[in-house]
Amino acid sequence: MATQNRRGANRQQDADKGRIDRVIDSISRLLLLSLVMAGIYGVTILFQAVNKPVTEIVVSGELTYMHQQELVDLVSAEIDGGFVTIDLNVLRQQLQRHPWVDSASIRRQWPSTLSVTVVEEVPIARWGEAGFLNRLGEQLDIVDNSALENLPVLRAQYGSSQEMMDSYQMLAALFLPTGLKLAELQRDNLGVWRIETVRGIELVLGRDQLAEKIKRLALAWHSGLQNELHNIETIDLRYPNGLAVAWKDSLLIDAQQDKRANTDLSVKG
Repeated sequence: MATQNRRGANRQQDADKGRIDRVIDSISRLLLLSLVMAGIYGVTILFQAVNKPVTEIVVSGELTYMHQQELVDLVSAEIDGGFVTIDLNVLRQQLQRHPWVDSASIRRQWPSTLSVTVVEEVPIARWGEAGFLNRLGEQLDIVDNSALENLPVLRAQYGSSQEMMDSYQMLAALFLPTGLKLAELQRDNLGVWRIETVRGIELVLGRDQLAEKIKRLALAWHSGLQNELHNIETIDLRYPNGLAVAWKDSLLIDAQQDKRANTDLSVKG
């Protein structure tokens, strides 16, 4: 009988211990969940405190044609997110889509400032009568263009501004051995290219094989044509294996006057 009582007491103790263990386990889980929730809440509060809206945009760089406030407004319009969540790479790409921005870098500056460094585009050529182009052939808006009157002029009745800029840069490089500089590059509605140099010489290139024709001109130039620089009016490069030179009218007039003078002298003699 005593043995049975002891067994019953043991079973009761085991049951009580099991209930206590379950209660302790439940409390532990609740405490752990509470700690996790508190941690998440704390991190959320901290993140919200850090990821505050951008309050200031600081722009630096040598700007000639753009204004700092214009860039500030441009960046502000593209901001999507807070100080931490904003994607600086996307923002930089958006900024560099502006024709006047050659390159840009953006970094965060604690606690809520964006520091923007911009390299401004440089106008390479005039586009027709009023426009201007950068090195990519993108059109630039310039209010005060008084300092850009000496830029070369690109005119196209056929082709885009990007194609014209690519051709201009290629031709300008090919002209370097001759010392001639391009003042105007034209392409008419038939696709014929014409060039006027700074020295007033007109070049007719035709429609194709531009690089080969300029190389041919360079050979003739260094073979003695450069000595007639001041006497050349037009060089026609549309020939398959050569070129034709038209001299200035003043040479013909001078030659006629010299001929008359020689005739008079011979008669008097």
